[in-house]
Amino acid sequence: MPAKPARWNNALAEAPDPREIRKRALIVAAGRVFGTKGFHNTTLDDIASALSVTKPALYRYVENKHQILFECHQMAVAMAEEALAQAMQGSAAPLQQLHDFVALYIRKITSELGTCVVLTEYYSMTPDHTEVIQRRRRVIDTQLRTLVTQAVDQRLIAPCDAKLAVFFLMGAINNINRWFTEGGAQSGEQIAQAFADHAIACLSPLPMAPAKS
Repeated sequence: MPAKPARWNNALAEAPDPREIRKRALIVAAGRVFGTKGFHNTTLDDIASALSVTKPALYRYVENKHQILFECHQMAVAMAEEALAQAMQGSAAPLQQLHDFVALYIRKITSELGTCVVLTEYYSMTPDHTEVIQRRRRVIDTQLRTLVTQAVDQRLIAPCDAKLAVFFLMGAINNINRWFTEGGAQSGEQIAQAFADHAIACLSPLPMAPAKS
């Protein structure tokens, strides 16, 4: 007899808090199904099947599909917040902090969110959910604009519109999950490093002034 698939994608192995681990496994699996079938074409039955559980089991953690989409966005924003906080630790120059943020955030979304394209399903959320996500994203946006402005003020990069620079960076990052596949030609780590390097290059770093003799 073939072995039965592991329920909840084996997310409970050595789990300190089974309920939270189950919910996170649900969100990740749902995001990947959304990425394959599209949010509007995905049913709760599809998500339950991806986790090898019954649909009623999902209702212990979420009320409906829109709540799952909201939780997916909450997870993605939390990853950005964590990446930015980590990048801004220490005394690195603002340009290095921007580089580190891009690399850290991409590592997070490619390792856990995988092929989830939920970041592009922004306008499928309810108005209340959208407001919550927008509020958190605005904080991240403000912090990133500050880093860009500091880099300009310190003559690390050429003068630019900080708002447009951040839109460019985040647009590039949030689009990765449209084409990234686990097991593809390039790993999430390779993509993280390449995008971080490209991000800084696109900000036109200024050449270092020669040391005075």
